[in-house]
Amino acid sequence: MSRKEKITENTQFRRSSYGVKDIPATLRRGIRMNNTQMRFSLTAATVMVIALILLILFASGRANEITIANERAQILQEATGAERIEMGKKTIELHQEYGTKTLDGKRVVLLQKVGQQKAGNAKSYWVTVCTEADVPAYEAGLGKDKKLILLDSRGDEGLYVTLAKDTEVEKFRKTDENAFFFQLNQRDGEIDLNAVPEEIRGVMGEMMNDVEFISFGYNEDKSIRLTRGTAAEVSSAAGRKNTMRLIRIIVIVLLIGAAAGWAYGLKSTKLAAKGGSAKRTVILASGILAAILIIGLVFTTVQLGSLENERIRVDELTIDTDVARGIETDPEADQSGKYVYTTGAGKTLRTVTASPLESVSGASAYRILEYAAVGVLAVLAFALLYFFRYERDMGFPIFNVVILILLMFITLYPVINTVAYSFNDGTDAARGGIGLLPRKFSTKSYERILSDPDIAQAGFISVAKTIITTVLNLFWTGMLSFALSRREYVLRKFITTLMVLTMYVNAGLIPSYLLISQTLGLRNSFWVYIIPTMFSCFNMIIIRTYILGLPDALVESARIDGAGDFRIYWQIIFPLCAPVLATVALFVAVGAWNSWFDTMLYIPTERSLDTLQYYLKGKLATAGQTSNLANSTVDAAAANAAFSVTQRTVQCATTVVTALPILIVYPFLQKYFVTGMALGSVKG
Repeated sequence: MSRKEKITENTQFRRSSYGVKDIPATLRRGIRMNNTQMRFSLTAATVMVIALILLILFASGRANEITIANERAQILQEATGAERIEMGKKTIELHQEYGTKTLDGKRVVLLQKVGQQKAGNAKSYWVTVCTEADVPAYEAGLGKDKKLILLDSRGDEGLYVTLAKDTEVEKFRKTDENAFFFQLNQRDGEIDLNAVPEEIRGVMGEMMNDVEFISFGYNEDKSIRLTRGTAAEVSSAAGRKNTMRLIRIIVIVLLIGAAAGWAYGLKSTKLAAKGGSAKRTVILASGILAAILIIGLVFTTVQLGSLENERIRVDELTIDTDVARGIETDPEADQSGKYVYTTGAGKTLRTVTASPLESVSGASAYRILEYAAVGVLAVLAFALLYFFRYERDMGFPIFNVVILILLMFITLYPVINTVAYSFNDGTDAARGGIGLLPRKFSTKSYERILSDPDIAQAGFISVAKTIITTVLNLFWTGMLSFALSRREYVLRKFITTLMVLTMYVNAGLIPSYLLISQTLGLRNSFWVYIIPTMFSCFNMIIIRTYILGLPDALVESARIDGAGDFRIYWQIIFPLCAPVLATVALFVAVGAWNSWFDTMLYIPTERSLDTLQYYLKGKLATAGQTSNLANSTVDAAAANAAFSVTQRTVQCATTVVTALPILIVYPFLQKYFVTGMALGSVKG
């Protein structure tokens, strides 16, 4: 064994006496860090890991957003010059009869999604191949006002599309056996060519390949939904992405195994005892395997980014628009900078204007940043293992820190996500994909909730109910707990047992309702919030158990000084019970603040006694109606701008408003949760 190895073996378990600035010297000497150095190193390592993880999430999110934005710009450009086929009042209509050709030479056709209709009255798109001379007979055979719209042609034959009921098509097929109609998929406009007769399959397949269908629909009169990819393409893209994600998970698991082998080679005293060659072999083998797996991790991450871009290109996209109903449009009006879609003849049934979208650059840069951060994070993990190579029992601290960080993220993410949704524009939030920060900041949801003047009355009722309930519950429950904790009280066991039985044997909701509303006459009264909640058997047991843990000498000395039971409780026991009383107060306050069922049950008509939670629950139930306001107003665009909310954003804003008061109160009560305040109260 060399002199260097002997020094390392003798010194690696000694603890350093240096400070934080001397961490490099500690590593050079090959000894353990002290507690100060260890805390600093673990904190710095944790900060670096979290920063890299956040950088990965940010770069990936920004790359996806840019891809989506570019895809919206491309699809909207195609949509503006495309043929549009949609259902009017009685007929289907073709708009912009001269469709454009995309870069790949396909004609773009927009098919409006046919919504849910009554049973037996459902309509769908049908395609057929026929000559121009057959079109009048086909239209007459399908029924009144039916039109066949030409999509593409090959010689004398053309590919036509129409919108009809299943019964209408079947009826026409019986009258003309040579007529072939094939149903288009409502989502992507595809048909099953295997079901097409051999004599027209070839020419029909050629014409179908020259037509690109984009399915479109309307989203609560605030946006349009456009879809280019077929269902098979969407499913295939999602499947390939999931497969690559599984491969990356396997690579990560193997990388963790390689890291464990590398750490074992660095720290194992058994390998050191066998000789330097065995230790070097393990370190070298695990290091080479780790390098290969790090490259595999970066590669799979690159592939996931590429597959995510592919999924975005074929999946459904939402584009913000202004929608108006029943407004006549001047065809000569200046529409520069806007794309205008109109339906109907004469008077416009629907006008959709969507601002032109420009392509955004930078997606590749964010992807490269994401891939680099993934590689650096993997390398950093091995660097930290090498950094802490002289520390014993580091496995549990590292595992503990990682688990706690994951639990913290899992716990905080729903809360932060809820806040982000509540401050996001409702129309934009309907697209989904909101993470830790709002994508389009807006306070409209909070304005929608707080705009009603009744909110102040409901808030006052909730605050009064919470404060009065908490104070009276602590007053009565605390005094009863003290009385039942005195050993000299002969009936304490009987009364305690009798009260505990009420926790196991309950009459149920109906007898409770009859007792409170009819026998006590508390229906439509503020006291229905107070009287049934003034005492809690469970809270009594908690406080009684805490009081039993206090020294009896406190009460005995007070009695010797002439104090009565009431004075002993208020001046001696009550101050010492601050921790348990604060805990019980928080339980009672949270329950009283969040309760809305008692309002629904016992306050059926007196709306001035509604609590804030019941009021907000009503707002949440009607939030979905906000978007329909545009249908009954003249200026729909202004209405949408004033109430740009959705049920999801109102729900999140409701959650924040409801939880905020308790979150404010909790820090002031947290310090009382520390037990043992009675220690040292009795001096020898």
